[in-house]
Amino acid sequence: MNYQTVFRNTILTISAAAMVVGILVMVGALVPRNFPGQYGILIGAVVFLYGAYRFAVTYFKRTD
Repeated sequence: MNYQTVFRNTILTISAAAMVVGILVMVGALVPRNFPGQYGILIGAVVFLYGAYRFAVTYFKRTD
């Protein structure tokens, strides 16, 4: 197993974890107590979409 495969799998794992964190923030499980109401949904959506973007870019990247 070469370092590129390890690096790719690491990025896929971290980006999937970011998507899970984004969902947890949107649901309200990881939102601080004094955080304004609708900002949790917005921040969670941004984190989820960034994780999904990184996952898609890494997954579909051409490896030669």
